[in-house]
Amino acid sequence: MKETVAVLGAGIMGRGIAQVAATAGHQVVLYDPYPAALEKALAETRAELKKLAERGRLASAEEVLARIQPTQALEDCTPAHLVIEAVPEQLELKQEILSRLGGLNPHGLLASNTSTFSISAIAAKVPNPSRVLGLHFFNPAPRMKLVEVIGGENTDPVHLERASELMRAWGKEPVRVKDAPGFLVNRVARPFYGEAIRLHAEGVPKEFIDWVMRGLGFPMGPFELMDLIGLDTNLAASTSVYQAFYGEPRYRPHYLQHQKVAAGQLGRKSGQGWYRYPPGPPPPPTPSNPTAKAPLPLILGPNPLAQELKARFPHAKSPEEAQFVLDCRVKLERKNDLPDSLPVVGLVWGHSASSLQAELKDRPVVGFSLVPPVGQGAIAELYTPLSGPNPALPLAQAFFEAQGHPTLLLPDQPGGVGFRILALLINEAISALSEGIAQPDDLDRAMRLGTGYPRGPLEWAERIWLKPVLRALEGLFAELGEDRYRPHPLLRRMVAAGLETFGNLPLHKGDWQIYTHKEAR
Repeated sequence: MKETVAVLGAGIMGRGIAQVAATAGHQVVLYDPYPAALEKALAETRAELKKLAERGRLASAEEVLARIQPTQALEDCTPAHLVIEAVPEQLELKQEILSRLGGLNPHGLLASNTSTFSISAIAAKVPNPSRVLGLHFFNPAPRMKLVEVIGGENTDPVHLERASELMRAWGKEPVRVKDAPGFLVNRVARPFYGEAIRLHAEGVPKEFIDWVMRGLGFPMGPFELMDLIGLDTNLAASTSVYQAFYGEPRYRPHYLQHQKVAAGQLGRKSGQGWYRYPPGPPPPPTPSNPTAKAPLPLILGPNPLAQELKARFPHAKSPEEAQFVLDCRVKLERKNDLPDSLPVVGLVWGHSASSLQAELKDRPVVGFSLVPPVGQGAIAELYTPLSGPNPALPLAQAFFEAQGHPTLLLPDQPGGVGFRILALLINEAISALSEGIAQPDDLDRAMRLGTGYPRGPLEWAERIWLKPVLRALEGLFAELGEDRYRPHPLLRRMVAAGLETFGNLPLHKGDWQIYTHKEAR
């Protein structure tokens, strides 16, 4: 017979976790002090199970539901081998309820589904804290595969392995994560929202930002995703991570978030957030003239973007054949050795179009941004210098549209939309990696599973190449002057060492200690 599981809290996450455990064959005690919450949880679970049965994904909805025993008495959870608390995100409440149950149940494994608070802090109030760990499910728990398995300062590693094995038995994919603010996914994902809001505050329409990120393969843009999550929920997560890192500037929430929440514009659940519902976000653009003959560019640069454009798009073999230069090099200083007289469409990952114009003097210039791999739905971002449009702009528009990629003309700012958000995701992932929050493969897997990203940020950095990412961040930091663009020192060291991948880094595996010991001898 399978072990009994107790779930504390019958809200959205609690009932979802109870459903997962019951579907896996466990007897489940679902505790909540409010009878209305229990009634609602059972009704919604029954409806969900019935849908699964109708689709042939479940043999019997009633059989699974019969395994869930609702209770208003915490004492009924005493026999459980595993307890998972999913009460509201209040540290004192989580400490109090697990402390009470820990006294009643001296041997059971005690897990918190917190997405906000330190497992070590929660365990501090619990008898025998070695049995306390984090099991962070993602909403909706029955459908989302990822579970972050978090050990506190006193958690016995045996319990972490036991919990990981149990999650696999439940059909989940556990990822071992260090106890740190935001854990893994909520921390690394912060720039996806934060940088998008900052770009919008700089004048980029929110629809454009969502379209560009969808074009990169993200299932939703940051603004439509915030509307789905709830702007209040997203702001609370942003504020929690910011405070937990003692005011680290790169996690600072934006005033526009607070403004929306204060106005009651919380997203889909209130009928208006960044968008009004209905109709919701507008559809992305399509190429205006995809069959037109493309002007031929001379494509410059050694990086994967230049290689992909050369492989896929028609281009000139010599300056004499070319009608314009498509310069995919990242560093601004390298873009002054160009063939004479040709208009320039230059990559703006590390600088603005205006900075490129200043470097090239009176030559016609427009900035562009694309991020490899360039998918079928990718949108070419175009930027004119503040001095205004010039003959390079129609050439860029005609070229990308002829290849089937719609173009967007955006307010001049460095980095582009898609790359700037992605670069900060990469930088944050490297920061988490350097602190031992998770191993590289686990980090990428967690971001794909927990957020639906098309690829993990470290994997994406390897695809783009680490050196261009570093040079672009250096350029953004130089032009924008804000600390959140400062490249992480680990990225600098990897490029200096000529490393191209993250897989064999000797981080938090004991290698440094062994190396130091040998050197000392």
